[in-house]
Amino acid sequence: MPQAPHTVELDEHLKEVIQALHGAVNWAMPHVGDPKIVDKAIRDCKEILDVVLEGKVSEWLK
Repeated sequence: MPQAPHTVELDEHLKEVIQALHGAVNWAMPHVGDPKIVDKAIRDCKEILDVVLEGKVSEWLK
């Protein structure tokens, strides 16, 4: 079975997405008692995940 087009680029993009999510969570964890910081991290994660869930893959490859 042939490899789907752009798999390397998609893998790299999704790796960056995971790293961004990980970074947002790691940034907030030491400040779990500060609702403003935690809420910002949650908003950041939601924004990242919303882009992924939109599924506009062609835009990710630009």
